[in-house]
Amino acid sequence: MKAQKTLGGLLFLFLIIWFLFPVVSMAEEMRRIDGDGYLYYMDYTDDYYSSEVIASLKRAGYIEPGCSTFFTHNLDGEPLSCRNYDIQHRVSGDDPTLTGLNFVLHCKPEGKYESIALADAIWCAPNDPLYRAGGPDLEGFDSTLLDILPYQCMDGINEKGLFVSIMRVNIKEGDQPGRFGVAASMLVRYMLDDCANVEEAIAKVDTAIVKPEDWQECHIFVSDAQDHYALIESRNSVVSVIDTDVVTNFYLGSDDMDDYFKGGTLREVPVAMVDKNGNLLYHFGYGHGYHRFVAIASQLERFRKDGRTMMPESSALVILRSAVQSPYTEATGTSMTQYSAIYNNVEKTVSIWPFQNYEKEYQFDVSGKQIQ
Repeated sequence: MKAQKTLGGLLFLFLIIWFLFPVVSMAEEMRRIDGDGYLYYMDYTDDYYSSEVIASLKRAGYIEPGCSTFFTHNLDGEPLSCRNYDIQHRVSGDDPTLTGLNFVLHCKPEGKYESIALADAIWCAPNDPLYRAGGPDLEGFDSTLLDILPYQCMDGINEKGLFVSIMRVNIKEGDQPGRFGVAASMLVRYMLDDCANVEEAIAKVDTAIVKPEDWQECHIFVSDAQDHYALIESRNSVVSVIDTDVVTNFYLGSDDMDDYFKGGTLREVPVAMVDKNGNLLYHFGYGHGYHRFVAIASQLERFRKDGRTMMPESSALVILRSAVQSPYTEATGTSMTQYSAIYNNVEKTVSIWPFQNYEKEYQFDVSGKQIQ
């Protein structure tokens, strides 16, 4: 009888503790940030290197990041890595409403660098209507599908100030396609977790689980707190490292422009992107993102002095907004900017403007703390 009373007492005590301090599930660790439900926060505490998560990733993982990125400095000389993430998600085939479900993702795995990143959760379950039509706010939302979210990050920064982002490139006919749809974002994760600077990020390409032939339909831009930056490309399994401060969605380590001679001089002209009826003429190279590249690069030149650019953060945002994609820009490439973001490599912070709402800025530091 005494044992039964003791057991009953322990059970009662457990229920009290459970009621006061419930086990926090991944779903409870999520919170909505913006008023419209396009941006959430998650502190990811599980082991995303586990075999279960990797197996889920291989079954479901896919990305298609059509984007724009550039590198500059604020007026204090601190490096800024600026980014638009563009992809056109719609609710369904029957409902063409533009939608999005992006997460500010904080990760601090044991033995790895702490990081803050932005992830597109729709790629975790692209055929799940709850992910497209409202996300965690809808009854029945399956948060277990978010287990692979650390591998769906489109850009991020770690505690050492290394910034990493991916952009898709449309490959030429005859080029090797990428073998694994989510390989580029896996490489982003490995760089954020393991690399302290651009040099280490470039070296990671040779030691990561994914190979260059896996991710060659994307290229990867990296920058660090020491003022270094580079673009890493894989084309037909050949890796190139390019010195450029502007990147969109065409190869920069290869020459895809039309050449011709005039007056004995070799000249190059970007091919037309659309015909007079608005039909696409060119699906790779300088056709996809060329207009955004020119818009950004030409504005950066206004701020360039002694080989580098400096500007107020507000000017960097103006440049990002000049490259924003909407349904009206669909003829010239990927449309719908899901978010704009400016990362400070020294402060290790990110400022975010979700779903083209530039009235409200959301800022986080690398520890996951939201800065008011």
